[in-house]
Amino acid sequence: MLPESKLIRSELNLRELALPEEVLLARKSLVRWLALSLGLIMPNESRKLLLDILDVLLEFHVKRQSPTTRDILARLEETTKEKQNPKAVYYHLLRLKNFGILGRVKGRYHLGEGDNRGLKDMFREFYVRKADAAFANIGTALDKLESSYR
Repeated sequence: MLPESKLIRSELNLRELALPEEVLLARKSLVRWLALSLGLIMPNESRKLLLDILDVLLEFHVKRQSPTTRDILARLEETTKEKQNPKAVYYHLLRLKNFGILGRVKGRYHLGEGDNRGLKDMFREFYVRKADAAFANIGTALDKLESSYR
């Protein structure tokens, strides 16, 4: 038996969700919808801090700024009106970094490749690149399987 869990390099979850009008009315609703669509959270999962961090990162990206962890913490406290646990914030930043959606250079964070492209293009390229990488081996396996039936 193969040690299947050791073979997994990364996972890619994309969900096709309806986009109701009421979601478009509030930024917080849009951030939650986006996180759910991109597989960053599971249905019915709150992960409020992750959503707040994602909101702050999206804002910095749109403003073409590369924040430090202190900048992120300060903006989180400003927007949520709550003192944040730095360890919990670091955990979510590391999770996004390990997923590959967030980068860090010289102590400054950036979404995607850090080139300040529009969000739609940046996220599309990220997910297409991950899907292409997965399909490289999937294609090889399918070719081998197809030839085994002949």
